[in-house]
Amino acid sequence: MFDWDALKYLLAVSRAGSTLAAATMLRVNQTTVARQIDRLEQDLGLVLFERRMDGYRLTEQGHMLVALAQEVERPALALEAAARALQRTGTGALRVTTTELLATDVIAPLISDLAEMQPGLRVELVADDKRLDIAGGEVDVAIRVGSVPASPGVVRKRIGESLWAIYCQKSYAERFGVPTNVEQLRGHRIPGGSGVLATLPALERLVRAAPEADIALRCNSVPNLIAAIRSGIAVGPLPHFAAEGDAGLVRCPLPALESRHDIWLLYRESQRDVPHARAFRAALIGRFRLLRHRLAGPAAMQPV
Repeated sequence: MFDWDALKYLLAVSRAGSTLAAATMLRVNQTTVARQIDRLEQDLGLVLFERRMDGYRLTEQGHMLVALAQEVERPALALEAAARALQRTGTGALRVTTTELLATDVIAPLISDLAEMQPGLRVELVADDKRLDIAGGEVDVAIRVGSVPASPGVVRKRIGESLWAIYCQKSYAERFGVPTNVEQLRGHRIPGGSGVLATLPALERLVRAAPEADIALRCNSVPNLIAAIRSGIAVGPLPHFAAEGDAGLVRCPLPALESRHDIWLLYRESQRDVPHARAFRAALIGRFRLLRHRLAGPAAMQPV
C-alpha cells in the first residue's frame, strides 16, 4: 500500500518538471522529493518518470496516474479550505475577496473604520479579479461585479450598480479629438485586454465596435487599464467610480458603448447568523448605499 501523501510529490514534480523546482514549490529539500518519488514508484510497481539531464518527464503510466491523482487532489483541497473556513468562524476572522479597485477604494477604508467598532473582527482582504470558491470555503465573503450564477449554499444580495463609460485623457483629446460616434473610433487608439481582462465585457464591446482601431497596449487588470487611459495613450472604458472627480479625464459621448453591471454581495449560508460576519455585511451594505451615486454615475451621455 502506498502513502497517500506521496501524491502531492507526484503532482508537484509533474507540474514543475524537476525535483528541485518541486522542492521549492513544496518548501522541502530536493532529497525529500526524490525519495518520495522513488518510494511511490516502488510501492506501485510502476515507472512514473523518465530521469533526464534536463529534468523529470512523465512516462505513459505516469500520465495516467497524474490524471487520477488530480481527481484525488480536488476534494482534498476542498476539505482543507472548508476546515480553514470553520476555524475562521470560531475566531472572528473573515476572508473577503473583491476586485482590486473596490478593495482599495471601498473595502480597505471600511475595514479601517470597523477596527474600533468591532475590535474582535479580523479581515483578510484578497484583492483579485479571479473568482475564488465561496461554497468550498476559499473565502467567506465576496463582492463581485457582473453576472453571478446561483450556487448551492451561497447567499446572493444585490448591493449596487457600476457604470462603465468611455474616457480619454485631455492631452489625448487635444491630439486626436474626442470620438462622438462609433464610426470615428476606427481612427483612434484603444486598449486591449489580456489575462483576466481578456473577457472584460466593456473592452470586448469596444474592440468589436472598432475592429480597425489601433490596439495601443493590452492591460491585464483594471488598475492597469485606468493607468493607461490616464496616461493619454488610448481612449477606452473605465468604471465611473474610478474616473469620477478626475479633472484630467474626458467622458466621450458614446452611449452605445456604456454599460451597467450589478454589484453583488455573496456569502455562505452557514455564516448568515454568525455575529461578526453579520456585522461586517451590514456595514458593507451601508457603505455601498452611501456610494451608490458614485458607482452608478449619471445617465448615459448623448452624442454632441
